[in-house]
Amino acid sequence: MSAPGPDHAFMREALAQAETGIYRTWPNPSVGAVVVVDGQIIGRGTTARPGGPHAEVTALAQAGARARGATLYVTLEPCNHYGRTPPCVDAILAAGIARVVVAGGDPHPQVAGAGLARLREAGIALTVGVEEDAAELLNAGFLSLGVAHGCA
Repeated sequence: MSAPGPDHAFMREALAQAETGIYRTWPNPSVGAVVVVDGQIIGRGTTARPGGPHAEVTALAQAGARARGATLYVTLEPCNHYGRTPPCVDAILAAGIARVVVAGGDPHPQVAGAGLARLREAGIALTVGVEEDAAELLNAGFLSLGVAHGCA
């Protein structure tokens, strides 16, 4: 069996980011994100308290214009609806991200595949399921409730 590739290593970095938000993001899940160009992380983010920026937005802001054409690794499907914050998918598209790697889907009915579908429709390359078990374990409480959060 071959060793996991760079997608797994960068997703583990995103998971490490998510771990820093544990117990501080409820009712949102603790999500981590990293932006990667040429094998280098140029942006990191963790979901803030409700009403603050989500992990994707923070990582993209840190990367700035260098995010164009980059790969975004995120531990949960990006939201595609308005809550207390705009949709993360809008920020991803505006940044010019070329590829998104997602650990797993978000079961919340307002997300539940809609974020991934919008990224696909926009021509973004997607890989889903990288380090999914670890991401599920990280947010087991949130995922077990499925509908407990809004995009805050």
